Amino acid sequence: MNHIEKWRGLSLLCTTAALGLTACGPAESLDMQPEVEAAATGQVAQAVGRTFGTLCTEGYQNGWQKTLPQSYERCSWFNDELNDTDTQSFYYGLKGARPYIENSLDSSLVETVDHVFLNTHGGAWSDGAVYAMWDQNSLANTKNMRLGDESTGLSLLSTYACETLYHGDGKLISRWKNTFRGGLRFVTGSWSKLYDGITTNEVGEDYADELQSGSTIRSAWRYATSDWATDQDPSVMATGTGEADCVSRLKNMKWTNLTSYPRRVDGAVTWYCITYWSNL
Repeated sequence: MNHIEKWRGLSLLCTTAALGLTACGPAESLDMQPEVEAAATGQVAQAVGRTFGTLCTEGYQNGWQKTLPQSYERCSWFNDELNDTDTQSFYYGLKGARPYIENSLDSSLVETVDHVFLNTHGGAWSDGAVYAMWDQNSLANTKNMRLGDESTGLSLLSTYACETLYHGDGKLISRWKNTFRGGLRFVTGSWSKLYDGITTNEVGEDYADELQSGSTIRSAWRYATSDWATDQDPSVMATGTGEADCVSRLKNMKWTNLTSYPRRVDGAVTWYCITYWSNL
């Protein structure tokens, strides 16, 4: 708690959900390498021409979650940067957003773009990873999601929220298997803590810049979430038809080559792999 007291204005991006701590599940392939490829530097942004949308909130109905004062800066700066090479389709708050995130129909909000950037409180419940909506006591739950299910469906879900990729209780796969089975290619999040504060309001902009410059998604997320004032615990996740396929997708997928990787759907998903970092 020392860093929360020392750096004023910080909010922990976690819901009030409690975590149970047990051993990891045997079906996971955990890629825990502390060092990844260096973030791209000195490269010109590459025009990809894909679509993206942003879902963010600062406050919550009746104060049911702690305010995130830097959320709009983080999200709008992400939009401003990625808009240089790609098309922004929407930028909404989270009021009434749960059915549009959980719904997997053609008309579902998140399925109309290639990439969604979501900033809110998160948590790991026994039956799913959850994202706090603006509406009091409303949580979008991964158990109710099946993403990427259309030919033009979502490929990349980037979530700046605590604990949504928590793996220490052996339930990571059960939380995410339904979400990935529609063909979603990649997810970013955290296995433990992420913070909202003035030193983290550039996360979105830095992430978008690294994606444009040709970094892998894994490297871009690591670089963007690293912070000098807080101990960040980011994580990324992908799936595959086997261990080699899964790890290759996890390590090599980029915003600029994302659609060259086939969607893994339903029974084709046999492996789930993650990279996670501590105290960046």
